Amino acid sequence: MPILGASAVFAAVSSATANATAKGAAGAEAKLPAVSDSDLVFYVDIFLLGAVALFFLLLLPRGAVRFTHKREWVDGHFLRSVYLEGPAAPANVLRRPSAKRQDVIAPVSPAYYPPPSRYNADGSSYDHQSKEQWGAETDVSHTYVSHADLLRKGSTASGRERRRQNVPTHMPGVSTTFPTLAAFLRKTIRPGLTIGKAVILASYSAIVLYAGLFMSNPLSQPVRAGYVALSQLPVVVILGAKNNLVGMLIGFGYERLNYFHRFAGRMFILAANVHAIGYFYSWSIQGTFAKSIALPKFTWGLVALICADLLLLLSTDFVRQNFYNAVFIPSHTIGGIIMFVALANHYPVCVPYVLVAVGAYGFDRVLRLIKSRVVMARLRPLPDLGMTRVEIPGLNSGWRAGQHVRLRVLSLGMGLRGWAEVHPFTIASVSRCHSGEGLVLMVKKAGDWTTKLYDLAQRADYGEANGLGGSVQVVVEGPYGGPGHAIFSSFSGAMFVAGGSGITFGLAAVQDLMKKDLEYRSRIRAMELVWCIQDPTALTPLVPLFSALVVQSQETYMDLKISVYYTRAPPHPEVLKTFRHLPPGLTLSPARPKLGQNLKGVVDRASALFSGGKERSRGKGSLTGVIVGVCGPSGLGDEVRKAVANFDPDSRKRVGGIELHEEAFGW
Repeated sequence: MPILGASAVFAAVSSATANATAKGAAGAEAKLPAVSDSDLVFYVDIFLLGAVALFFLLLLPRGAVRFTHKREWVDGHFLRSVYLEGPAAPANVLRRPSAKRQDVIAPVSPAYYPPPSRYNADGSSYDHQSKEQWGAETDVSHTYVSHADLLRKGSTASGRERRRQNVPTHMPGVSTTFPTLAAFLRKTIRPGLTIGKAVILASYSAIVLYAGLFMSNPLSQPVRAGYVALSQLPVVVILGAKNNLVGMLIGFGYERLNYFHRFAGRMFILAANVHAIGYFYSWSIQGTFAKSIALPKFTWGLVALICADLLLLLSTDFVRQNFYNAVFIPSHTIGGIIMFVALANHYPVCVPYVLVAVGAYGFDRVLRLIKSRVVMARLRPLPDLGMTRVEIPGLNSGWRAGQHVRLRVLSLGMGLRGWAEVHPFTIASVSRCHSGEGLVLMVKKAGDWTTKLYDLAQRADYGEANGLGGSVQVVVEGPYGGPGHAIFSSFSGAMFVAGGSGITFGLAAVQDLMKKDLEYRSRIRAMELVWCIQDPTALTPLVPLFSALVVQSQETYMDLKISVYYTRAPPHPEVLKTFRHLPPGLTLSPARPKLGQNLKGVVDRASALFSGGKERSRGKGSLTGVIVGVCGPSGLGDEVRKAVANFDPDSRKRVGGIELHEEAFGW
C-alpha cells in the first residue's frame, strides 16, 4: 500500500507538471506574433536585392568612369562589321632615344623590322640572318593576331597633345584601395573556391537558413521550406543566364557568377526536398500518402521535385566536363521547362515567382539571339600547334580584349550531333584591325568536337588549295566576359601571364594595348607577357610574331618584354640550339617563372618613366598602377595571386597599386 500511495502521488505530480508546462508553452506561443511565410521569404528576397544594390553602388564610380569613354558604349556588347579606312602609308618614324644614338630618324617598312640593337641580351653580336629568319612573314607568324597595321606614326607636338587629351581616365578598383583585405580574400581554400567566395556563400547560406528556421520546425511545418525554395528560384535562373541583370549592373561576366548559381541551385533543391519530405512523413504517419499524392496539386509538386533532383544529378563536375552539350544542356533546358510548368500548377502562390524566372530566362534567350551572327568562316589547320585557326572576316569590331564568344559550326562534317554543339573560345584578334582577318579564334584539339573541327579544317584547307573553297558557315554568339569595368589601357603598367593555350588571352591583350598606344589612347609604359609551356618547341611557330611585337614596341611609347618558360626538357636537346639567337626582349628559360620578380620588373620599368610621381616625357600625369592578367590552369592562377599578395607594399604604393584580373579554364 505505501508503494502504491507513493506511485499515485508521483503520477499526480508528473501530470500537474506536464499540464503546467503545456500551458506555459501555449502561453508563450500566444504571446509571439504570427509570421507569414510568404511575407518572410519576400523580405528575404528584398534583402538579397539590397545586397546586390550595395555591390552596385560600390562599383558604380568605376562603371561611371568607364562609360565616359564613348568607345566603351559600343565595344564589348555586340559583334558587328564596320568600315575601316585603309592604313596610312609608312612614314618616317621618330624612334625612342637610345643610349648610343639620340637622333635616329629612319623609315620603317611593314615588311622589314630592323633590330633595335646590334647585341643580344648576353652581349653577343646580333645575327642578322637569324633576325631575318625570325622576322620572316609566314602563315604561322600571324597565328594569333595580325600585326600588319601596327606602325608608329611620327611623334609630333600635335600627337603628344592628342595623347594627353585621349588617354583614358583611371579609376582605382576596390582591391587597389584595400590591398591587404583583397589579398586575404583571394587566398585559395580549394581549386575554384577562395576565402572571398566562401564568405559570400556562407552569408547567403545564413540568410536562407534564417528564412527556413525562424519560428518554424521543418518537419512539423514543411510549408516554410517550400516557400524558401520558391523564393530562390528566380535567383538560380538569373545567375545562371549568360545575359543577366546582376552581372550587367556590377560589371561581371556570367562565368564569374557561375559559382553562386551552382550553390544557389543546391540550396534551392535542398529546401525543395525538405519541403517534400516533411509532407511525405506526415502523410505516411497518417496513412494517407497514396490518397494525398494522387491530388493534382501534389502530383504536380512531385513532378517539379523529380525535375529538380535530376537537374542536381546531371550538374556534377563530371557531367559538365565530359557531357556538357550531350547531357548537361539538354537536361537543363527540358527539365527547367517542365519544372516551371509543374510549379505553376502546384499552387497559385508559385505563379509570380515562376513568371519572374521565366522572364529572366526569356530575356537571356532574346539577348542571345540578338548577339548571334551567322557568318562564313575560314578554317586553317596549324599542325605545329595542334590547333585550328578560325577566321571570320565578316566580323571586325564590337569586342574587348579578353572576351570570348560561343561558336557553333554548321557543317555535317562535325558529325550528326556536332553541328548543334556550342563551345566557348577566347577571341584572339584585335577589334578594328586592318588585316582583313576579322575575328580570329584559336581552337586547340582537346576533345571529340575540337578534333572534328581540326579534321574539317584540313579538308577545307585542301579544298581551298585546289580551288574547291575552304569556308564553312558558323554561328558566333557574344561577346561575353572580359575585364568588366576595368580599362587595361588606363594603367601605367601591365603584366599578362598565360599557361598553354591561354596565350590567346595574353596576346590579344598585348596587341590591343599596342594598337591603342598608336591611337594615343593608352597610358601603358611597361608591359610583359609571361608564357608557361611544357615543351620549348611550342615556341617555334610563334617566334616570328613575338619578334615582330618586341621590335614594334620600340616604335611606341611602351616597353614590351616577352618571357617564355618551359617546364619539361625536350627529348632532343639540339632543338634548343634554334633559340640561341632570339631578338632582345624575347627570352626562353627553363623551370617555372618567378612571378614576383617579373612583376617587380614591370613596376620598376613603369616607375622609371616618372619622376616624383609625374611623367618625365610628357609633363603631367601620375602613376596609375599595374594591371596583372592571368589565363591558365588553376595552379597558375594561385601562383599569380601569391605574387600579387606578397609584393612589396612600398613599391605597390609607389606605382599606384596592383590590380588582378583572372580568366579561368573550364565551363
